[in-house]
Amino acid sequence: MRLLRLLLLLITLALLPASTLAGTVAILLGGSGSGYAEVSDAIQAELRKQPNTRVLIGNAGAQPLDELSLGNSQLLIAVGAKAAQQALRQADNRTQILCVLLPRSTFDTLLGQQRLVDNKRISAIYLDQPLARQIELIRQALPRHTRISAVFGPGSAVELERTRTLLESRNLKLVSESLQGDSELFSALQRVMSGSDVFLALPDAQVINPDTVQNLLLTSFRFRIPVVGYSASSVRAGATLALFSSPQQIGQQAGEVARQLLRSGILPAPQYPRYFSVQTNRHMANSLNLGIDDDASLKERLQRQERDG
Repeated sequence: MRLLRLLLLLITLALLPASTLAGTVAILLGGSGSGYAEVSDAIQAELRKQPNTRVLIGNAGAQPLDELSLGNSQLLIAVGAKAAQQALRQADNRTQILCVLLPRSTFDTLLGQQRLVDNKRISAIYLDQPLARQIELIRQALPRHTRISAVFGPGSAVELERTRTLLESRNLKLVSESLQGDSELFSALQRVMSGSDVFLALPDAQVINPDTVQNLLLTSFRFRIPVVGYSASSVRAGATLALFSSPQQIGQQAGEVARQLLRSGILPAPQYPRYFSVQTNRHMANSLNLGIDDDASLKERLQRQERDG
């Protein structure tokens, strides 16, 4: 009789839809700032749509993953570079890991530092935007600006030729410099800005960081060319335009990936953000005599262009 009851239970479980089966998702936070909390809140909001899902939350560096009870989760979401580093170093070889809130270059570097047997169990939602989306924003917002400048440091050097190819395919020209040392940055900025219509800021810590951003923006204003940034803070600092994904948007996408994994068991390949925002510094645009369309219209056109292919 006991064997019969066990058999009936197993049959019942097998017949249940995947959405009714319990699953565990762990969130490892790489910091205590508001951005980390926004990502975590958005992930949890998505997971509440998935019945019987258990969520565990821990802080990177506080304890080993096994002591935080995160290691046996079906999915470990590492939020930020510090969390990703700990997850890749300590997680069980069977644990699937999703890294978020870090640039692609950082993810690639961390992945390269690990001797991994199976990279298919590790994925990411990059913080930076796809290059094609950035270029399309320039085309939509600044259609008369055809000479695009950029400075490539160690973190973005691999993107140089791809950037040139993408621009040329759209009848645009790349004016670029490759940076070898910090002392060369100011002269490199002067050279590219003197021969271009717009400067495209790339997420490279050697080119753009708290010590260099003000100098970059002052140089662009002196040459009277707009800067297209990759964060809301860059617009507040003086960039004319920015394309970025907020922590809430990244968290929503991570939650959707987690729900997909709980249903199918499949972790998708690393991907760029699906959700994004466009923001314009109207004061800066007016000072440069630029007639840029409203943010909502620009975003809608970018979404339509990606949807229609």
